[in-house]
Amino acid sequence: MGQSDKNVSFGNPLIIVSIYFVIGILWILFSDFFLASYVNNISSLIIFQTFKGILFIFMTSLVIYYLINRGFNRIKYSQEVMSEAEKKHKIILDTVGDIIVYVDKYGKILDINKRVEIKLGYKKDELIGKSFMDIGIIDVKYVPVLAKMFRQGINNKSSVNVELELKHKEGSHITVEANNKFIIDNGEVVGAVTAFRDITERKKALVQIENNIEHFAHLIDHIRNPLAILHTFTQVRINDPEIKDNLLIQIDRIDEIIKQLDEGWMNTEDTKKFLKDYK
Repeated sequence: MGQSDKNVSFGNPLIIVSIYFVIGILWILFSDFFLASYVNNISSLIIFQTFKGILFIFMTSLVIYYLINRGFNRIKYSQEVMSEAEKKHKIILDTVGDIIVYVDKYGKILDINKRVEIKLGYKKDELIGKSFMDIGIIDVKYVPVLAKMFRQGINNKSSVNVELELKHKEGSHITVEANNKFIIDNGEVVGAVTAFRDITERKKALVQIENNIEHFAHLIDHIRNPLAILHTFTQVRINDPEIKDNLLIQIDRIDEIIKQLDEGWMNTEDTKKFLKDYK
């Protein structure tokens, strides 16, 4: 296929009609001139005219077939490319660990990936044309949260993250982080794509970390208080200098260890805060 072929769309109906029009006029002019010049017999002229018409139909049929078939092949190729791209798109969506849902501006589900079957137990066919609120996947208590998310998204024209719970088909719940992106057409919101990321295990880990930190701080206080009493007791009640010095050295060593534990506790607190604020 030459460079000129790439620049001209022969599948365009106007191009096809124009070519047919030009070929038809040229054929009539030159063929009539040729017959008028070389055929003088009326009966022979009628036969040649008939043959000329049949030949014209045959040739133009071949040209039209070529042009239409060329356009059809391009359309077919484009459809195959789009179909292949759609298959790859579906594979990517179904491979993603998040629930990806595409809704219209009324919240009705237009498409959703297969991750919903794993996370919530629903088939795609059970959800298409409905909303999470209709089915009960999202509790009504989250209506203000969702309204705020949509309102901020419409005003800012950007993605907004919220945390909420989704209900499994069997009744259990998972905690998710919803990342919403609006689809804007001519300045109007026509739909949205929302990714629901399961953060249930992360939430459990944060709770466990918080409990461990509280327990850790409680133990440190329980060690530090008796240690202070022991230090005072040694200073006041132990008269032997050698024993007193040895005891105070050991108390200082214990106190140093407690300080190191305190630093570790602070680092753990910072880690917990980072995980809690992480998006």
